[in-house]
Amino acid sequence: MKAPRLPSLFKLREHNSIKKFDYQPRTFDERKERLEKRRKEIEEEMEREKGLGTTYESHLRERISESWHRKETRRQQRNSGSRLLLILAALLVILYLIFKKFGFIL
Repeated sequence: MKAPRLPSLFKLREHNSIKKFDYQPRTFDERKERLEKRRKEIEEEMEREKGLGTTYESHLRERISESWHRKETRRQQRNSGSRLLLILAALLVILYLIFKKFGFIL
């Protein structure tokens, strides 16, 4: 059985050892980042072109239909917001008339 260790106020062994500092600088090249991003975009576009169709016309048709679909969904989102406000206003008017008829509102 070992004797229990007493806490040491002076940790000579840990302080005397040489601490190494490993620093690896990181560099940022904005031009290189932009070129890499553009290259990836072009590669993705070429992959999409291969998947969409063999001719340019079919690719163009796909892109136009996607664009129209995005515009339509934006339009639907705008209309749904205004429709919601209109329904809420109508409900408030109906509730006001009901409460007024039964004498809850002075």
